[in-house]
Amino acid sequence: MTQVGGPYYQVKTGRWDGKFSLASRVSSNIPRANSTIDELLKLFASKGLSLQDLVALSGAHTIGFSHCEHFVSRLYDHQGTKKPDPSIDPRLLKALKMSCPHYGGNADVVVPFDVTTPFTFDHSYYGNLENKMGLLATDQALLSDPRTRPIVQALGKDKQKFFQAFSEAMDKMGSIGVKRGKKHGEKRKDCSQHMQ
Repeated sequence: MTQVGGPYYQVKTGRWDGKFSLASRVSSNIPRANSTIDELLKLFASKGLSLQDLVALSGAHTIGFSHCEHFVSRLYDHQGTKKPDPSIDPRLLKALKMSCPHYGGNADVVVPFDVTTPFTFDHSYYGNLENKMGLLATDQALLSDPRTRPIVQALGKDKQKFFQAFSEAMDKMGSIGVKRGKKHGEKRKDCSQHMQ
């Protein structure tokens, strides 16, 4: 992460991993692009993560890309209105529509989460939200919800505060679901090995 301008934080090692991995268990443990803030808070709380952690970890969208399918409904039929999401900046909306047509678009097209500095890990993601330039519905909802707005604004003003909050939240995430002992897990020497 430091190679793209982000913070350095110590990653705990020696973690025990489960002895099998099933894709069917993943979807209920990760946020969806159209989740509500209440759904996100419930999911994060179930993992021992706070409101602050939710907003800080969402800041990871300062780098990376999304396929159109995760936000295209915001461009053409927001919440069944047959109109674009009014919380999208009109210039961004126009650019996104060019990349992501309503029908027949290329499923391989990706768009940066952070349209201002897509290859730099910084705090501009939060400024983008204040400028109606959040790509996913969950991103933009962080600004509109009164519980998360003050955190978005604080992290948007202070890069070091964001880096600190992000590092602390990543540290917490590293402790989610840790296995204890050989009965429940194993220490893998070859992490590319997939077990069924």
